[in-house]
Amino acid sequence: MRYVLGIDAGGSKTRGLLADEHGRVIGSAHAGGANLRTHGELAVEIRLHSVAEEASGEAGVRPDAVAVGIAGADRPDDLAIIRQILARLGFRERVLVTNDARIALVAGSPARVGLALVCGTGSIAWGQNASREIARAGGWGWYLGDEGSGFWIGVSAVRHVLRGVDGRGPRSSMEPLLYEHFKISRPEQILYAVYDDDFPRHHVALFAGKVEEAARGGDEVASTILTEAAHELALSAATVRDRLRLDDAPYDVVLSGGTFDRVSSLTAAVASQLERPNARVGRLEEEPAMGAVRLAIEALQGNE
Repeated sequence: MRYVLGIDAGGSKTRGLLADEHGRVIGSAHAGGANLRTHGELAVEIRLHSVAEEASGEAGVRPDAVAVGIAGADRPDDLAIIRQILARLGFRERVLVTNDARIALVAGSPARVGLALVCGTGSIAWGQNASREIARAGGWGWYLGDEGSGFWIGVSAVRHVLRGVDGRGPRSSMEPLLYEHFKISRPEQILYAVYDDDFPRHHVALFAGKVEEAARGGDEVASTILTEAAHELALSAATVRDRLRLDDAPYDVVLSGGTFDRVSSLTAAVASQLERPNARVGRLEEEPAMGAVRLAIEALQGNE
C-alpha cells in the first residue's frame, strides 16, 4: 500500500490529511496559518513540517506523494520557494504545489468544471472549464484587495466604528462588540490591539461574525458592509465564470472558507447572486484538504 499527504495551507490555519492510495484518510493534523507573504518562509516551513510529521506519526507511515494547496502557488517565485521548502522536508518526487482555491474546486466538483470562491481571512475566485482553461480574480492580499473577505469585513467595521467615535459618522451597535472582541474598554485602545504586534489579520477577520450579529440586530452600517462584501465576492466569481464561458454547460460553484462558515447571511447573499440555469451553487461539504489528497493520488499515479 502506498500513501499520500494532502495539505490545505491557508492564511489562518493549515490542515494536513494522510490517506492511502484509495483516498481513505488514516491520519490528520492542524497548524497555524502558512502564507508566504503574511507569515514568511520560515513560518511556512515550520507549519508544513508540523502537519507532515503529525499526520505521518499518527498513521505510522511516510507519504509517497504530496500535494499542497497554498496561496501564491500560481506565482513562479512563490512556487519555487514552496518547492524548496518541501525538498528540505524530504519531499522531492511526486510533489504537486497548487493554488489553495484549486483544491477546493477539486474537493467540491466531481467533474472539476466550474469555480471555487474562497472566503476566509482573504478571498479569491479560481476556476477552470471543460477545456481546462483557467481563470482567477481577486487574491491580491489584505493590503491591495481581498474584497469581501473576513479581513475586509472586519477592518471595514472597525473603521466605521471609529468614524462614529469621532463624530464623522453614525454611532454603531458594533462599538461594544468591538470592545469585547479586541478585549479593550476604550476606543483608543484599539491602537494597542492592532499596532503593538504584527497586524492581527486573522483576529480582525474573526470580527466578521460580530458584524453579522449587529446586522441581525438591525444595525444599518453592519448590513451595508455585508451587502458590499457579498457584491464584491459575487463579482469576483462572475468575472471568472464569464472569462471561462461556464454558462454554456452545467458547472459547479463551490463556496469555501471560514468566513462563509461564520457569516451565514453572506453565504446566502452570494449564492443568490450566482444562481444561473447551469450553475450548481453550494457550500463545500468536504474539507479542502481532501482536494489536495485527490491531487496527490494522481501525482502518485503519474497523472499530474
